[in-house]
Amino acid sequence: MAGDWKTGIDDALDAQALDGMKDLAWSEGVAVLVSDNLARCPDVPPPVRQICMDWARGQSAAQLGQRAHLQAVLACLDRTGARPLVLKGAALAQWLYPAPYLREFSDLDLLFADRGQALQAAEALASLGYAMPYPPSRFQHELTCRTTDGHAPELDLHWALSDWPVLDRLPAFAELDAAGTDLPGLGPGARGLGPPHALLHACVHRASNLAAGLGDRLKWLYDLHLLALVLERDDAWQRFLAACEQARVCGIAAEGLDATTDLFGTPVPPPVSGALATGRATEPLDATRLDDWRYLQHLNFRALPDWGARLSWIGGRLLPPAGHLRALYGEDLGYPALLWQRLRNAGSRLRGG
Repeated sequence: MAGDWKTGIDDALDAQALDGMKDLAWSEGVAVLVSDNLARCPDVPPPVRQICMDWARGQSAAQLGQRAHLQAVLACLDRTGARPLVLKGAALAQWLYPAPYLREFSDLDLLFADRGQALQAAEALASLGYAMPYPPSRFQHELTCRTTDGHAPELDLHWALSDWPVLDRLPAFAELDAAGTDLPGLGPGARGLGPPHALLHACVHRASNLAAGLGDRLKWLYDLHLLALVLERDDAWQRFLAACEQARVCGIAAEGLDATTDLFGTPVPPPVSGALATGRATEPLDATRLDDWRYLQHLNFRALPDWGARLSWIGGRLLPPAGHLRALYGEDLGYPALLWQRLRNAGSRLRGG
């Protein structure tokens, strides 16, 4: 990923080793980035360079198809008056990476002003063959849309950056939109998060992945690295700090930046690290315990405003829609079997944390 090639290992890098490297890079979401960097290294043997170039070309073609589909989605929504913000990989590919095809992504994430707008958008997207496999519950912050043939990328329509009740101070849509960045490669009017908010969201997204047991993928950590480099250009670090302090995610941000610094040597100004350390000391969430399922459930439960909301939240956790459970555990299971699997998983988490 750093673009370096260690000479003297040519004899060991046979076809099997290359396939192993490719599989590992794919699992981390950075296969194209690795192959593109290696293809540009002057010391890479010509056969290896050719293989890497083929990998990069294949992904470039795939990304063109995804971009064209996202353009069609945004154009469809624009005709209804909806102007969502593009989130995560589809947006970062357009302005953060040297070339769009270098940032791999499989689904498309859009942020709307509220739940009602997201539901209206889902109805409008039926003209492109999309449908909701299940309605969102009260405490979800997104809904999923899929095409019946499965040929188009899955859409995640969000109306908040997180569904954790303890993170109820994250920036709202109006604030994010006002500080957003244009994405002309996705069509006229397409917009994404501005750099400070994009870094904040990447840190929060990492926290949710760790809580879900997905771990740290290189793709997400490299996003943090590149976003931190972009923030060096102006007063963006101060705006990032202000957003973190307002949202009470200084600890989450500090942990994310520490993780990418350990891997990539990401330059984080000492005053920024100091401010994050000061801010996290008074936050309700201990960001070193993101892998503690019981701790996070208890924290989110306590963050709800009243017992009515708490009971509703518990009900949604125990008895989610069948479509949601099928997406997690298998499309061919009946609802009783899905609930049993849900309870088994909950019991395992309660025993192990």
